[in-house]
Amino acid sequence: MLPSILRKDIRYRALSELSQEEMNSLRESIRGLQVLDIASVHESYLPWLAWWFRVDIWDDTWSIEKKRQVVADGLVLFKYKGTVWAVKRALDLVGYNSHLEIWHQAIPQGQPGTFSIAVEQKQGGGFDQQDYTNIVRLIESNKQGSQTWSLVVKNDAVTGGIYPVAHCRARQRVTTRNWPQNPTSQGGVYYAAQTIIRNRMTITNKV
Repeated sequence: MLPSILRKDIRYRALSELSQEEMNSLRESIRGLQVLDIASVHESYLPWLAWWFRVDIWDDTWSIEKKRQVVADGLVLFKYKGTVWAVKRALDLVGYNSHLEIWHQAIPQGQPGTFSIAVEQKQGGGFDQQDYTNIVRLIESNKQGSQTWSLVVKNDAVTGGIYPVAHCRARQRVTTRNWPQNPTSQGGVYYAAQTIIRNRMTITNKV
């Protein structure tokens, strides 16, 4: 801000305007360097923040808005790890609709220390191998260590199609079912499979 006595001089006014532009640009740059301001930090810092906040799943193809939301929720999820809320929130956050039922909510009641979870894509469509990998990782990372669980995967119905069995290998029991959402579809063959393996997880689709 120039004193009023200097504003009459065109040279001082021009210098002031140039300085003002530089100051505004500097303010924007400083705002982008405030790395804990997730809403304003430059997008190049987001993967690093995701690692720092111990985010379980990260995809560089996500939109900037989704990346910011995942990072913002990273610390909250870490705080509540070991709860069924964290399991559901982690799945919902990365693009899955999930319904979780704890053992005492089931009819009839299930075995204590267990829960079941049904998952489907928010945008519709089926699941690929990476989806199954992500789902199991998110559940395992956020559940209580002593809990066991079962998984139901819901895929879209396809007229005249065949639903392939998804074979999952994990340290926990994984039940995957391909449920038709439209029971009137014609020509479909629907079947499910479950398996238990105690080594590293692999997923294959087999017709």
